[in-house]
Amino acid sequence: MQLPPFGAILAQLSHHNNDIYLFVGTHAWKKAKRFQIHRPGTLCLPPYHCPFQYQWPVKDYDILIFDTGYCDQSYIEGLAICLFSYSANIVRYISLNGLLTIYKRHFYFKQFSSF
Repeated sequence: MQLPPFGAILAQLSHHNNDIYLFVGTHAWKKAKRFQIHRPGTLCLPPYHCPFQYQWPVKDYDILIFDTGYCDQSYIEGLAICLFSYSANIVRYISLNGLLTIYKRHFYFKQFSSF
């Protein structure tokens, strides 16, 4: 399995105290590339890619997902579950209209015990 776009940069960084920014949706690549200048380790999930095809270097990190182009709720929930399977602490999602959704690992692993 391969790392997501810009994942190699994050994997080389020593653990830092900040969130990992993750851009998803139609403009994810462009936004993540721009954020690399000021926040090395920002990740990208290209449009319509399955998050389970990547190996996510997110162990013990808090994730902040930015929607750049109309991802549906089931896609974001699947992404959160995938990130939790790689031991992310918490996943927060900001929609296009600015609404914040917080996903907590213990909730998902109690609800979906097959993961």
